[in-house]
Amino acid sequence: MKKLFLSLLATCLLTLTANAQTRFVKMELPSFRQSPAGPSETIIYDVSFKNKDGKTEKGQMKFVVPDEGNGLISLEFSDNMIKNTSVTTNYFVVNANKLSEESAEGKSLSDCLTDCKKNFTNPDGTKIKGRGECKAGCWWDAAVKVLPMVLSLVAAAK
Repeated sequence: MKKLFLSLLATCLLTLTANAQTRFVKMELPSFRQSPAGPSETIIYDVSFKNKDGKTEKGQMKFVVPDEGNGLISLEFSDNMIKNTSVTTNYFVVNANKLSEESAEGKSLSDCLTDCKKNFTNPDGTKIKGRGECKAGCWWDAAVKVLPMVLSLVAAAK
């Protein structure tokens, strides 16, 4: 019984340690895409990306989307995505015009975000569960389109 307890405790500690080791770096956003702090939802994607040596690594992207509005409160990358690629924290400011262009599906970021609000809002104006994930998905598509490294989604939103 003692061994089982210690084994479970060790597993929990390893899991907590692994989760605690992810450090995020805040990305600068264009002012016209920035939302003020307020009620929001945080969506974290596990991703894979190509590092400077062309090797595939795993990282995370954290989107903090407001309950209302089409901006982002914050966008953060795991620090290994910044250290091991050519992306800088002001990348989205420098490439702001690319965020507004149409995606491969023919929708712009704004159109995608507007569709999320339309599809995830009750007739009385209240938010339907899933709107934050929908909006994070729009931002994911826009971010992947402008980033120089090949990114792919490894796991669904947390």
